[in-house]
Amino acid sequence: MFPDNWATLPLSFGLIMSPWGAHSCFPCIYRDMRHPHKYGKSLWATYIFTYSLDCAMAIVGWLMFGDGVLDEITANVLLTTEYPQALSICVIVLIAIIPITKVPLNCRPLVATVEVLCGPEPRHNTMSDHHEGLTETLRRSLQATIRIFVVVVIVVMAIVFPSFDKIMALMGSALCFTICIILPLAFYLKIFGKEIGMGERILDWFLLVTSSVMAIIGTAWAVLPQGMIFAN
Repeated sequence: MFPDNWATLPLSFGLIMSPWGAHSCFPCIYRDMRHPHKYGKSLWATYIFTYSLDCAMAIVGWLMFGDGVLDEITANVLLTTEYPQALSICVIVLIAIIPITKVPLNCRPLVATVEVLCGPEPRHNTMSDHHEGLTETLRRSLQATIRIFVVVVIVVMAIVFPSFDKIMALMGSALCFTICIILPLAFYLKIFGKEIGMGERILDWFLLVTSSVMAIIGTAWAVLPQGMIFAN
């Protein structure tokens, strides 16, 4: 029930938070929905389906491999020679499909943020057709450059942190804590800090400080070499 090495505990902070990192995609999904009024129902269905699938996968992985389960159950399947070769090929193909389907959706909030900061959006002015065409060309070129840059950064991170559990711990601590807890609480306190009660304000500040400390510690542990963490 308790970890054999308590020095690995900070790694769990990011791992626990990483499944909730898709919150940043919700505004884009809401904007692209054909029927936005069904957004609430879609969230319920998504959460129930995802939670059930994650729990089922965790239970199956534990029953199949016990304490020998790796950070990815698919890794256990590939390393088990008793399974048919066709199963390993199927697993590899399915793993290769995942980035193709997930990266564009997960990158969209990052791309949208960078585009807002860099300003490649079209501007309405009274320029001539020639200048308007030139501006449109530059805008599209900048958008393409930004999207390529974001994908390259993600690929570089995957190369630098090839271990699945390490990259999930890093993203969970550095990004998910910030996106899902720290920033929402900070904005809420900034906007409604004078309107809420003292008890709620104290609770929000407690969660904000605690989450910030856990994010810093979890991020530091995620980038530390494994030899230092497992030295004890």
